[in-house]
Amino acid sequence: MELVRQLAGLSVSNIRQFRDDDSYVDRLNHRYTTTLCVVFAILVTTKQYAGDPIDCWVPAQFKPSYEAYTDSYCWIANTYYIPIDQELPDDEQGRRNKDILYYQWVPFILLFQAFLFYFPRVVWRTLNIKSGLDLVNLVDAAVKYEQVEQYESRDRIMSYLIINIERYISARAHLTRRHIEKHYSYIRRFFQLFLFCSNRHFGNYLVIVYFLIKLLWLVNVLAQLFLLNAFLGNEYYLFGFEVMEKLFKNQRWTENRHFPKVTYCDFKIREIGINHFYTVQCVLRINLFNEVIFIIQWFWLISLSAATVYDFLMWLYHCTVPREKVRFIKRHLGIMSSFNPKEERQEARDFVLHYLKDDGVLLTRLLSLNSSDLVVTEIINQLWTRYKTVNRLYSTVNPQRHNHHHHNISTNDIINNENNINTSTQPININYQNGNKNSHRQRSSRIPSLSLLTNNNHQHYSKDEKLEKNKSSNDTDV
Repeated sequence: MELVRQLAGLSVSNIRQFRDDDSYVDRLNHRYTTTLCVVFAILVTTKQYAGDPIDCWVPAQFKPSYEAYTDSYCWIANTYYIPIDQELPDDEQGRRNKDILYYQWVPFILLFQAFLFYFPRVVWRTLNIKSGLDLVNLVDAAVKYEQVEQYESRDRIMSYLIINIERYISARAHLTRRHIEKHYSYIRRFFQLFLFCSNRHFGNYLVIVYFLIKLLWLVNVLAQLFLLNAFLGNEYYLFGFEVMEKLFKNQRWTENRHFPKVTYCDFKIREIGINHFYTVQCVLRINLFNEVIFIIQWFWLISLSAATVYDFLMWLYHCTVPREKVRFIKRHLGIMSSFNPKEERQEARDFVLHYLKDDGVLLTRLLSLNSSDLVVTEIINQLWTRYKTVNRLYSTVNPQRHNHHHHNISTNDIINNENNINTSTQPININYQNGNKNSHRQRSSRIPSLSLLTNNNHQHYSKDEKLEKNKSSNDTDV
């Protein structure tokens, strides 16, 4: 039984060292592709500097020192490829046009690819933290909530999650256009107005940033194919189709024009004032590695391009279509039976579209993807309960401003919910990942305390009673 209990505890969230704040396809781009490029770069570098990447067939009169010189020179000065069944061009320019220019630079191009794939991740983390909402810490807290068994610890972690989400929503709601005009340049305001009005005031800051990052990954993975085509030449973008054609036709895989193993090299040696011109045949052993590496890369990049396009379109649908956003939140509300579809349909729609907005829906989706649906269900239900309570109290205090709501709430419900809300807003101490602490300016929550609303309500009715008494006294005097 103990073994079964231990195996049951080995969930993905427990084993995984990384705390993710993105989708699986995003991690294919910035984590696995980057790792693949770095591993390939290490293999090629090891072969180049610890092995013998090139071996040239020199004339018999060459001494060992001449042979070593020939190998080094041909490696540095490039070789050229002419098929074995064709004659060598007589002119030097004709030979130079067939030069192979890439094999010395393969480790560097692989590292550059790794940098390009990881760069959008750095941009996402930077802009994410600047928004005032560190998703990695929230995912970390959600994962810990699954693992903790003590009720008090779970309650404190849930309070931490609710407070941070409400704080972000509150800060976003109080960000006015005057603040934007004061702190943003004209160019940034131009992009805010014409690029989907992206800022926290409209509730879509995280959504726009997230889709810009996804667009960066999409452009990057497509540009990688053109980059490799320019670097390797010989129509590399068709390389994978040529490989599949030979496999389907069961043809023998020997020499190919993309990564030739047998090449030629021209060089001169000056001896006693006389220049001796030599043409030697060389074997590029390094191209055995390069061929396999770039075959794998071609198929990987094609598959990654398709996955990135599909992921971009799916997230665009989930985060921009109002019906899909409302459906996602209602599904989680229905799990705990805290939502009445008949009586609270419009209120739930307002909760999604006007309170959570695009950023709130994106946040809950990312938490659900990287932690657990049960944790996200509890978060959404607590936000929904607090939203309903405060919304109905506002309608009681200011009925003329909330005449479109027709909900009644009893005094006992107010008292009971007040204890729940006060309990859920207790501060907690939580270990942030990698020592990253929340250094952002503390902002008050958008949702006021219920006691304050009750006092305001009492003062409102006290003023009405005084006015009625004064009016009655004046009538008596007359």
